[in-house]
Order: sequence, then C-alpha cells, then structure tokens
Amino acid sequence: MPERLQDKLARLIEQRLKRGKADLETLPNGHVCGHVISSEFEDKDYERRRVRIREMLDEALTEGELEQADLLSVSTLLTYTPEEWSVATTDTN
Repeated sequence: MPERLQDKLARLIEQRLKRGKADLETLPNGHVCGHVISSEFEDKDYERRRVRIREMLDEALTEGELEQADLLSVSTLLTYTPEEWSVATTDTN
C-alpha cells in the first residue's frame, strides 16, 4: 500500500527540520493541513518560516520523496516553535 501524503509529510518534517514534529490531518478533499513544530523557527518571522517549509518540500520533490501532485495537495501548515506549541496546546481551564 502506498504511503499516505499525511504520513510522508510527517516523516519529512521529522527528518528534515531540527526537532521537527507534525500534527497533521487529511481533509475530505485529500488535502493535508496542520501544525509543524520545530526549533528551527525560533527567531524567525512568518515569512522566513514559510520559506523554510517551501525549501523542505522542494528538496523532497527534487530528491524524489514527493511528487508534484503531492505538493498540490499540501494545504495550510501553521508553524510553531516548541515553546509556542506548548503554550498553544496548554489547557487553560
């Protein structure tokens, strides 16, 4: 059985980003969205984080780990540092 795009992306994030973690889901239309957590994002603004994700995806495409059709199915990936993620996922109740 071929690897699902959600699983491919999670693996790439974990392998290619420093302390990379992924919290992803596949939408009914087949697109993958979610959260990307990495210490690489510390001291980076939104644009620099977005560029790093794009670089990672382009590297995977060049190296044959992703196909062009896969890239068309990547939707919103929100980026967090580990500290930001711990705040975002803390239950304040």
